[in-house]
Amino acid sequence: MYREAIVANGQMFANFDKYLSMRDLYFPYVGQYNHLSGNKNHLIVYVNGEISFLDKGWEKSFNYKKDALITDIKAVNYDLGIQLHINDMIHKYMPVYIRKLRVKNLSSHKKDVKIFFYHDFKLNETTVGNTALYHPDLKGIVHYREATYLFISICPEISEYTIKKKEESSILEIENGSLSMNPIARGDIDSAVSYNIELEGNQEKDFYYYIVAGHSFDDIEEKLIKLRADTTEHFVEETEIFWKAWLNERKEIKRSIDDEIKELYDRSLLIIKAHMDKDGSIIASADSSIFQRFNKDHYAYSWPRDNSFIVMALDRAGYGHATKKFFEFCVRTLTKKGYFLQKYLPDGSFGSSWHPWIDEKGNPQLPIQEDETALVIWALFSHYQETKDVEFIDRIYNQLVRPAAYFMMNYRDKKTGLPRESYDPWEERRGTGTYTSATVFAGLLSASKLAHLTGNLDEARKFKEVAEEVREGIINYLYDENENRFIRMLYRDSSGRIKKDKTVDASLMAVFFTGLLPPDDYRVVNTVNAIKERLWINEGIKGLARFENDEYHRVSNKYPGNPWIITTMWLADWYIAIEKIDEALELLRWAVKRKSQAGLLAEQYNPETGDPKSVTPLTWSHAAFCYTVQNLNRKLYEMGL
Repeated sequence: MYREAIVANGQMFANFDKYLSMRDLYFPYVGQYNHLSGNKNHLIVYVNGEISFLDKGWEKSFNYKKDALITDIKAVNYDLGIQLHINDMIHKYMPVYIRKLRVKNLSSHKKDVKIFFYHDFKLNETTVGNTALYHPDLKGIVHYREATYLFISICPEISEYTIKKKEESSILEIENGSLSMNPIARGDIDSAVSYNIELEGNQEKDFYYYIVAGHSFDDIEEKLIKLRADTTEHFVEETEIFWKAWLNERKEIKRSIDDEIKELYDRSLLIIKAHMDKDGSIIASADSSIFQRFNKDHYAYSWPRDNSFIVMALDRAGYGHATKKFFEFCVRTLTKKGYFLQKYLPDGSFGSSWHPWIDEKGNPQLPIQEDETALVIWALFSHYQETKDVEFIDRIYNQLVRPAAYFMMNYRDKKTGLPRESYDPWEERRGTGTYTSATVFAGLLSASKLAHLTGNLDEARKFKEVAEEVREGIINYLYDENENRFIRMLYRDSSGRIKKDKTVDASLMAVFFTGLLPPDDYRVVNTVNAIKERLWINEGIKGLARFENDEYHRVSNKYPGNPWIITTMWLADWYIAIEKIDEALELLRWAVKRKSQAGLLAEQYNPETGDPKSVTPLTWSHAAFCYTVQNLNRKLYEMGL
């Protein structure tokens, strides 16, 4: 079940589904650990003895408060005569999740209402060794395991609570309308708290439910002292002020651009910020609904490739101070040999992988996607262009730029000058790809400029020379004169012979967006025309697929694959570059139509129904949209429009 809303603050992150259930709760990193792992923390309503889960009989709308990462959700049940108005938030810097509820009686008759909150935590992603207890001094329930503590309470107070073994389940007590006040349980457990309200006809009342995360009883108590001294109302107020101030730091977007595009642009900046951990990682998605469809894995990892595109969009939006943490994260995760591995957990450890370390014959091979190394260096130079912070570049040059540049310089085929084999951007096939080679060109050219900035003139010259050799190799070996376009990659078959993979792939647009060739170069134009001809989906919701016969979540063989936000925005970027503004605007408006009620963009979509496929939201989708809006904004200034 895809996510409808998210809230976060750099160390705590929560996802919600369409039934208003919390489905993912991460702490102490954004993306690590998930203390729900997709389990449902239900919200359940009990009115005059009648129970109602929010999966039936409720009309719901999802949004955010203006310019803030605070939800603005409404749920109405006309049969019960009850309306819920919900604001979810996580405090601007403390790991405190707050849900403000306004409960309204829509009838003229008095109603007795109970709101139940059910908890199905798996602390540190396991059901083993969990404990939950009622804490009489703190006046709430504490779930704990090892150094993870979650404290749950209600302001003004909990009416009832229970803690049960899962086999006995707190849900059974909720269904009976009252909680037994059982004070403790261990192992595979759940819990619930409730708040009772009497509402006169047409009356409404507010209360607050909250979760405080910490590492010990003392840690929880210290945070509660501040929360209760400042009040939950103040926490909500100051967090809203913070988000509005943060968003106000963005660079201006021209007024002539559609309001709906600018609205999604602002929302996207907030969504991107939500996926950034305080220590520098940026996860692809926190949506764990992919878990069972992804061989019990997820997207809560930091991919250097995704992150590079993301920080370039943030830097250009005016948030260079926020992206420095990412480059410092890169310093910590770069291997001593100068390359990045496939992906990383938010704590910097190596993430799960499906890239083998040996080939089919048992020979060693690097299990990398070289674009991830190249793009980080390209993004770092882009960071300098936006911030002009040469001191930061000078500080990390020796640790990041130099080793990565020497790796890219040396990891090449002697005959062609091209990069040696690595995996493509879609992480599916290995070879020497046009896209990857173009990113290596951009990475080496950026390394040359960064070397010059830091006074390493010999390295600046060497890196530039090699970048030009890579460029020549791309043109000589990856542009196919018979096809009149660039091919996807060169690869070796089982006998070791070099073969051409001529599959049309949207990532071939890298030949222009990396600066390898001008956007109006005939080779670029020919390639983009082939992409439009083979990958544009002419039926249903339209949009651009990744490549021919893309099987990942494929809906039907009628289509080359599903339409992706990222690929469609690359096409829009090309239209902007050649000053076809109307065509670019059409694609931006296409992306706006894809957003959820609350403004979330998925990775890809069902081409027939428009339903999200894979995960929602995908951080890179939001960044791609922002980057395209920025390209449009700059081009309009250039054109004097």
